[in-house]
Amino acid sequence: MTAIKDIAKYIRKNPDTEEARIMQSLCESLEQGRAFDLGSIYNMKDKAYNLSIAFIDEWRFDRHVKSRRLGKYLAEKPEDNAAS
Repeated sequence: MTAIKDIAKYIRKNPDTEEARIMQSLCESLEQGRAFDLGSIYNMKDKAYNLSIAFIDEWRFDRHVKSRRLGKYLAEKPEDNAAS
């Protein structure tokens, strides 16, 4: 959860910048499952670019963990759940 906190801090400190607008859009797009133009982060300043890439990486990892956890629970036999 570090990347999301870092992006939130960056947006609060730089609310009127193009980078903050793009990062806000990136976060909303990933959360809502909407398309996002990755090319828009290419011209960002280094710090904003790196934060955006870290956020994408963290988001992807979190989704992977959630899907594995869901897969594990779906694979359990019904009697395994009764013991819980």
